[in-house]
Amino acid sequence: MEIVIVSSEFPPGPGGIGQHIYSVVTSLCDEYSVTIITNQDYSDTQERAKFEAQLIGHRISVVRFVDRTKLFAPARRIFQALSVIRKSNAKSVILSGQFPLWIAGFIKLSMPKRTIHAFVHGSEITRKNNWKDNLNKWSLSKIDWIYPVSNYTRSLLPQNLPTSKIRVIPNGLGDKLFEEVFQPSKSKISLEGFPRILTVGNVSFRKGQHRVIKALSVLSLEYPEIHYHIVGLPTKKDEMLNLANQYGVRDRVTFHGRVTRDDLYQYYRSVDVFMMLSENQSDGDVEGFGIAILEANAFGLPAIGAKGCGIEDALSKESGFLVDGNDPSEILKALNLIFERYESFHQGARVWAKTHKWSDLVKKIKL
Repeated sequence: MEIVIVSSEFPPGPGGIGQHIYSVVTSLCDEYSVTIITNQDYSDTQERAKFEAQLIGHRISVVRFVDRTKLFAPARRIFQALSVIRKSNAKSVILSGQFPLWIAGFIKLSMPKRTIHAFVHGSEITRKNNWKDNLNKWSLSKIDWIYPVSNYTRSLLPQNLPTSKIRVIPNGLGDKLFEEVFQPSKSKISLEGFPRILTVGNVSFRKGQHRVIKALSVLSLEYPEIHYHIVGLPTKKDEMLNLANQYGVRDRVTFHGRVTRDDLYQYYRSVDVFMMLSENQSDGDVEGFGIAILEANAFGLPAIGAKGCGIEDALSKESGFLVDGNDPSEILKALNLIFERYESFHQGARVWAKTHKWSDLVKKIKL
């Protein structure tokens, strides 16, 4: 049996949506032959070759979208996706990410017998009543099965969608990540500070690095050696550096940039607490779940996340705490409670992560 997947991201490029769909793909390939059409503009030829070598032996083939810098790239990508789907024997098509969501209607109009499934992460839904929002609504109305990744994301969906075709499937983790977790021979990275706080994700106001930076001056009163380590595309690095200077905490913040998956696992092994204080943006850019929290949990890292977004589904009371991301005193209280029972949270985080194995979650997809 064959399945075609269209995704806005896929490894070796960065991004939680890419890692999410990679876990879906690897969980399906034992039963299905999978063709994935995806954007890999943020990785180079060498990275792609190394990554795709790992797929040898699996029933997975990768088709790269035409480069976004090419003339008429969006239209060419639509025709490219439609062509691959039409030539396949796949009865089901899975979509993930904003652009793939937009082409759902075109797929249904030209190939009405194909069943369309879509993962909705949150950032696709703007609620601004602009052309993007109207296109989202039209596309969602054409999709057969909709899988929001959290209850928060579900709340963002248009109210007129039939509830019978909506099923929350939380973000999950692939078996390969759990294999990495249990490799005690892997050495740790020597990182500055204690406690060593880590955020993984595009450096942006949605991911909330600015909220952690603002809290550092308060946290350092009780933890004078505290250091904040930031891993991810340095999109808003300059703005964050200016903020760190403004709050007098520049020497407590290190930007590590984008790293490989193998290196990322080393960061998870080498810090003390994971912190993601995501903030919903006025333009509709929201945190739908926060997959990096689960990844960190798998390595035994307790987490502190922000209330009011999809992160509420990514944390349990055994794995960490939800806080008001704008309240440093609440963040400090959560940090203190974690260190009072660190081993309990360390074990609780691992147990919580194991409840999100894709080998189990994939069964909820209505294929």
